[in-house]
Amino acid sequence: MKISKKMIALGLCFTTFTSMLTSCGTTDNMALVEGSSQKEITFSWWGSDSRHEYTIAAIKEFEKQNPDIKVNLEYSEFTGFQLKTDVQIAAHTEADIMQLNYSWVSNYSPDGSGFYDLEQLSDELDLSNYDDDVLDYGRINGTLNALPIAQNGQVFVYNETLYQKYNLDLPTTWDDFFEAAEVMNDDGVYPLDIGSVAMWLLSVAYAEQTSGHVIISEDGDFTFTEQDVRTMISFYCSLVEKGVVKEISKRSDDDLLDETAAATVQWINSAEKYGEYFESIGDTSVIGTTPLLSGSSRSGWYVRPATMYAISANTQYPEESAKLLNFLVSSEEMTLGQQLDKGIPFNKKAKEILDENNMLEGLMNDAATTIDNTETYLMNPKFEDSVLSDALYNACVDVLYGDTSLNSAAHTAYKEMKENFTE
Repeated sequence: MKISKKMIALGLCFTTFTSMLTSCGTTDNMALVEGSSQKEITFSWWGSDSRHEYTIAAIKEFEKQNPDIKVNLEYSEFTGFQLKTDVQIAAHTEADIMQLNYSWVSNYSPDGSGFYDLEQLSDELDLSNYDDDVLDYGRINGTLNALPIAQNGQVFVYNETLYQKYNLDLPTTWDDFFEAAEVMNDDGVYPLDIGSVAMWLLSVAYAEQTSGHVIISEDGDFTFTEQDVRTMISFYCSLVEKGVVKEISKRSDDDLLDETAAATVQWINSAEKYGEYFESIGDTSVIGTTPLLSGSSRSGWYVRPATMYAISANTQYPEESAKLLNFLVSSEEMTLGQQLDKGIPFNKKAKEILDENNMLEGLMNDAATTIDNTETYLMNPKFEDSVLSDALYNACVDVLYGDTSLNSAAHTAYKEMKENFTE
């Protein structure tokens, strides 16, 4: 990973500024048993104020239980967090334990040696609370680089009341959406609302269901053909032209509140929020299934870990770091504070704690269960690369507004996507 000197300088300034802003988050020193020595480790994460509050409270409890360990805290909102981490990784000054996005792990550790091998720390980190396929999410070249916190995928959140108003069943096929549009459009209602992320995911799913091809192979190669890209463009344009969705530039979340959009596609973590949109206007929300083409060999539906934890390969205190990591993913203090903020946890112990406290309820749990019961595939880290989704969207807009032909747009978009994998 190449980082310019200017970028490092800016990042170091940002890191200093962030440290000043978050110095109040550093926990107080705990009284030590006479003769003992305290080891200091650092934990970095991003999030909202509420996430900061429950995390700090849990860390204080960890320090009480482990007076020989002092935890220094680095936290901020998401903006700028990756730049700061880029600089720290390059300078080998990263935190001992880090919250990371899924795609960052392979970027920072392309050969699997960039982070501490968590399987070497099993005396402190209980990996038996994870299924093997879940741990595979964090493995690179066979080395367990990071621990996935929760599953994330996109789900269909429906205004069930609005569908019932038109005597329509919830869609289970793509044709169902087009048929719903024929009924709803007379009243200015769209069966579905999608943003740019959902537009990309739906188009990939439809193309994979149509051709049986995989967009990115297990080896990380872009394997869609130009015809597959043409299928994606044609599909999205049909959704717009036949009134299933508004074109992205014209849509708004307000469409869900004024009942001009009858469903949305959102991450599991956001399902509850958007369900509450429907509930706030007196309607009922429900999670639906992923639409399928009859006879398709693939669902084309992709998931990824919501976020991950990793331990620095440069840490001086791997055992102490592993002890804190185990606390973060399975302790009652952290679990009850976090609840479902990061999704339904993969950790079995944490999940049991939530279940015992009646916290595995609601639309987010329904969304997670739906994904569990759907044929899904793990995203390649490049799957969410904006180069791919931007190429698709720009091609679709050009076709919709008559600026180019479908064949020409598909050729250009395919070339841009393919080149992104050969640089």
